[in-house]
Order: sequence, then C-alpha cells, then structure tokens
Amino acid sequence: MPEGTHPQLPSGEHSPLSTLSQSFSFHSSPESFLASRAPRAAARSTLEDEVFRHKQSVIRARILNRNVAIVTSRQLCEAILHAGSGDHQTAVTAASKGETIGPHSFAACPAYHELMAPFFPAPNILLMDFPDHKAKREAWNAQLASFPSASSAMIREIVNDHIGNWAHGSTIDLYDSMKDLSWRVLLGTFLQLGPADKTYSEIATLQETLLRGQFSLFPGSVNTPFWQSPRAKAIKARAKLQTLLKDRILSQEKDCPFLRLGKVNDDEIASNALLFTSSIAVKALASLLTASLLNLFLLPCEPSLASRVRAESSTNRHILLNSILLETERLSPPVVGIMRRAQQDIILTSADSRPPVLIPSGWDVWLYFMGAGRDKDAYELADTFVPERFIAPDATYPGFAFGSGSKTCLGQPITRQVINIVATTILDADIRLEGSVIAEGIRGWLGWDHNVSVEAFARDLKQLPCQRPKEAIQLRVCRERK
Repeated sequence: MPEGTHPQLPSGEHSPLSTLSQSFSFHSSPESFLASRAPRAAARSTLEDEVFRHKQSVIRARILNRNVAIVTSRQLCEAILHAGSGDHQTAVTAASKGETIGPHSFAACPAYHELMAPFFPAPNILLMDFPDHKAKREAWNAQLASFPSASSAMIREIVNDHIGNWAHGSTIDLYDSMKDLSWRVLLGTFLQLGPADKTYSEIATLQETLLRGQFSLFPGSVNTPFWQSPRAKAIKARAKLQTLLKDRILSQEKDCPFLRLGKVNDDEIASNALLFTSSIAVKALASLLTASLLNLFLLPCEPSLASRVRAESSTNRHILLNSILLETERLSPPVVGIMRRAQQDIILTSADSRPPVLIPSGWDVWLYFMGAGRDKDAYELADTFVPERFIAPDATYPGFAFGSGSKTCLGQPITRQVINIVATTILDADIRLEGSVIAEGIRGWLGWDHNVSVEAFARDLKQLPCQRPKEAIQLRVCRERK
C-alpha cells in the first residue's frame, strides 16, 4: 500500500428499518440490490454499467443484521478462496503487523452457522474449517473417488427413461422437467431409490419443507398447536429426514456406488446425505441443466450448437461440448455465491488502480459469482456466451459454479458427469428442442444479449436459493423419424 494512504473501511447502515429493507431487497434480487448499492446507481440503466461491472469490486451492505462486504471481482474471489495457499498474497494481506494470511483467515462455519447448522447438523463437511476440514475432505475425496464412474450406467438409464417419455410433438416445461430428472438422479445414485418407492416422494417432500424454512425471512422458530413457522416446520422435517436417511443407508448393499469404498463411517455418510440429496442440490442441478440445454438448442446462432456438436468427430464432440458446458457454468452459475467470515482484519487489493479495502475481523465476505464470472478484467467479451472459450487445453479462469480451492464443492465431478450424460443422451437420441426465449433477463443471464436492464434481470430471473427463470420456458420436442 502506498505510504500515506489508508484502505477504505466498509460500513453498512445500522438502523433496523434500513437493515430490514436491505435484507428484503437482497432476497428479492441480489443483482438489483448490488446495482442499487454501486455509486451513481441512479445514472445506470444496464447490467454492463462500467461502475458496477468494472470499477466497483467490493460493495458494502448490512443484511440480516450482518455487516457484509460483497465481492464481485474474479481476482478477489479467487484470492479469498485460496487465501493461505501462497498464490494470492498480493491480493489478500493481513491488516496488522505480525499477522499472516493462513487457511484460517476466512472461515465458512461462522458465516453459514445460522443458515445451515439447524438444518444440516454435524457431522457436516460444509460447516468445517481448517484444520478439521482437511482430514475430512481427504476421507470424502477417497469415498467418492469412483462414484462418478461407478454410477454412470445408472445415470444414463435414468436419463434414457426420463427422455423416453418425451413424445414427438409434445411440449415440456424445461426447468420442471430437469427438476424431476434431478430428483431421480440424486435419490437414485445416492440412495438407490426410484419414483415408485414410497420413501422417494416422502424424502422429496420433506426436503422441500426444509428448504422453505431455511430461506424463510421469518426470523424465528414458532411452534404452537395452531401455527408453525416455516423454520419450525423445517427443523421438524430435518429430524424425520435424518431418521429416514440413516435407515436407508444402513439397509443398502455395501457395494452400491455411494458406499462401496467405506472410507467414511455410516453415521457421517447419513448426515451428509441430507445435503447431497437436498432440495437445494436438486434445484442447483436443474438450473445448470436448464441453462446448458437452452444454450445447446436455442442460442441464437446458425447452425445450432447441438447441430455443431453432432457434426463433430467423437473426440472433437467431447471437446466442444465440454467448452459449452464450462461457458454455461461461467455465465449462469446455479448458486449466486458463497459466504466466508473474516477472522482477522484483512486488506483486499485489486490488480488495477482501485483503492485497497479493509475488511474488519468479524465481517462477512460474500463472494458474488455472477459478478466474478463476468469480470471484464478477467474475460474478453465477459458478458457474451462464447462456445469455444474453453476449447484450448490451457484456457484459464473457469467459472465459480462449484467454488474453488480446498472447499471446492464435493459434488463437482458427479454434477458435471450428470450434465454431460444428459446432453449427450439427448444429442445421441436425435432429439431437437424447439422454442424461444423472449424474456430479456433470461437472455442476459445466459449471455445471449447485452445492455439488458437490471429491472429486466430482476423481473425475469429468480436468484435465491438457486438461479432459474421465473416463468416457464415451454419447448417442443422433435424426434427424427427413422
């Protein structure tokens, strides 16, 4: 830091009314909320505004009674996620002499405790921090090492059965169809359950109840003979789910793909299965599937990306499809971001001339992946869907759909495999999905159009807990006649 300069100190408004207003605004549309917090917001009309997308990398707020620094820079998100690795010390430094940046500098558990702990109780790897997380992560990496390959045949069978119900000329609501498929895949691969099993629908219903309570803005858990708050219902659903899942895990054959390696004990497997088969996991998978299929079949280009992929050799087909799916992750991550809490005073320093920002100890740092994935400092044509962007073997800066660093989502390999299998199965079946995406906000979310207003984005896209179109996108199924 240049001598004589001082980092900016974020400070949120503290009045109860302002805090409540900001909480509701963020819950309604994070994108709109961030736009409204950037300097000269009144003069800005589009998502590509230079102040928000290029110059404003840290935005202060007070949400749900927390002091929050929202980070929209790709460089800073990456640095925070890798803090302590030695690779990003120029971007993240300790504010006090003698202190160092280590793997403990940003903690997940205190940031997520209120949101997650009552609904996904220990042992839960998501709520662990260094050093406990390191050992557990190694055990889970070993437990899931063969899971994608061992479950691929089952996933392909589920996908074939699902799209087999798409009659030629029929119409599907794409997101709803992908959500149904995601339930089938996750409950099938993790719990060996199908829609005909009674426990299947019971688990799905309880998981939906849990999610509604987890993200309810009603602050407390009220349980009376006449009325239960969403949070109280969710905690009750969680208790029942824990029993159901443990019974199911104990009754499964030990050679099933999820259990076969035996690197984690049954209690911990059952506890984490609550998260692996959660409604938020289903919605996240459905969101990525929806965006990926819209890009493959409806991206405004001629020929369609689906036709281009089909025309390639088997090797090149895989390379092009992989690039398309990675570009979808970059522009349309299903989860808008993740949280960390600063465990010491931290200074964030951007690579350009923006002034350093001080994050006081105890502040939450929210890494906003939508902004980071469209950072003009990191990507050429940052707001545009470029199918070939990740074809080169040395292509850098993939998106943050699964986070990054030591706490990268455990589900990354299996999720990417599911999406690849769904895409290739539909392509191999010579199915075309026809229709149109008119909503401006959805086209902007996918990276098809520029100069999309923040208002259109908020109107057309639901962002929490997972991003998806607010209105149904109806597509017509066309099967090649043979």
